[in-house]
Amino acid sequence: MSVLSKKLSYFVEQRKQSIVELAKRSGIERSTLYQYLKGKRPMQNRGHLDTIMSWLHLTPDERAEILEAYEIDQVGIRTYRRRRRVKEILNSLLTVEEIEGKPQPAPFRTGRDEKISRSLICGELEVNRAIHEVVRDAAAYGHELKLLAQPDYSELLEALTLFRSREKGPKVIQVICMEADSGQDGCSNLDMIGWILRYGVGIYRYEPRYFYGKISEHYGSMNVFPYLVVTEHYAFQISTDRKKAILHSDPDFVLCFQEVFRQIYQQSQPLLISMDSFRGQQAQWALQFAETMDFSNTIEVCSGLCTIQFWDEELIRTYINKELPDYEKTAQEYIAYTSALYQAKRRGQITVLMNASFAEEFIKTGVFREYPGSFFSKPVSREDRKKLIDRILEAADEGWYHVRMIDAEDFPLSYRWEILMQRDLSLLFQYSFYNQFRVFQFLESDILDAVYDFLENLAAGPGTLDEETSVGFLRKWSRRYLEE
Repeated sequence: MSVLSKKLSYFVEQRKQSIVELAKRSGIERSTLYQYLKGKRPMQNRGHLDTIMSWLHLTPDERAEILEAYEIDQVGIRTYRRRRRVKEILNSLLTVEEIEGKPQPAPFRTGRDEKISRSLICGELEVNRAIHEVVRDAAAYGHELKLLAQPDYSELLEALTLFRSREKGPKVIQVICMEADSGQDGCSNLDMIGWILRYGVGIYRYEPRYFYGKISEHYGSMNVFPYLVVTEHYAFQISTDRKKAILHSDPDFVLCFQEVFRQIYQQSQPLLISMDSFRGQQAQWALQFAETMDFSNTIEVCSGLCTIQFWDEELIRTYINKELPDYEKTAQEYIAYTSALYQAKRRGQITVLMNASFAEEFIKTGVFREYPGSFFSKPVSREDRKKLIDRILEAADEGWYHVRMIDAEDFPLSYRWEILMQRDLSLLFQYSFYNQFRVFQFLESDILDAVYDFLENLAAGPGTLDEETSVGFLRKWSRRYLEE
């Protein structure tokens, strides 16, 4: 029996309903209903399912169980789990905060100053304390920090907040093992995204890399001290259970482990490319991106209207804050970028998933919240908002810009995050918070496949308005707020 047929049979039995009686009430042929309940025929007719649930008088929680089972039967347990995990990751991004402040110098209290060449540390608390001391030492002296550790090692990765300085802080390099088959449940590689984005937001110079393998082979019980932290002063090995560690401070030992890490680094690939896109850096990078990428099969998830490709020189010079450093250079780069982006996207096919209430708010107020507040000098005027909306509607009429509105409760991101997803090519996360504006790019194929599948399913989901209705709302709001 399928997952759905088991669930339906359970509730039919619980409600003491006979197949004959339920068939008569629901209007479904008895033989068809029998095959549904016994798992001899897959449930393809969603209308039949809704009718059965209605006559069984299911509670909201019971309906949720049935709909979950229906989706599992439709797409398979692996795809279902991966979609659910992507949704969880996107929801978790709503709580990501920018980390401010700079680490305070505090040299390690043991090790180098006491000429200890090797020290065994026992106990989880002592290991965690030593982790923070080693990381603090590297941060205080501005030394590069090298990690061989999975991102779910929270005690180790939380210590990286000591590297939260901006622009000229020391680099953190982390090498991660990813599974070629995505793990037993198909989600092991996806689990990396949420962690990696959090570290990318909090650490200015963060370079995560990956190699393929079996996590159990690299971090299993046979590898007694698989976790490794290397700095200029120390090499720190941590046991599988994270309750024992060996600290090396002898220069020869440290040099040896630096070489070990270098070899692992050379065999790894970049997992995330990040850039500070405030003050025009984003335009420099994005211009090249727009000129070289094919925008067919593209999905965007935008908190607002994602109007940037519809801006022109007049709008940019009117609204970009002239107090920005290198204003003229920034303006010129954004003029070139928006023009190239428009032309590139016009040659492709873009589906834009929008938060309906956020889109309406921009049309109503002209406040462009997808960028840092200091980037724009004032809200967009009613006249210029009308220009932007007309250009969006024209693009929709031309057939390459497909608008799909999602209710705020179902929309997976806040103003801080946006997504640009190209099938099999690239996944961009754009992050904006106060005066931080970052772009994070993933290229790993398993992550791309899972996120694109989720977004494609979201675009076709029952909570997403169709294209005609969505464009109709834009026209309605334009008339209401811009033509009075």
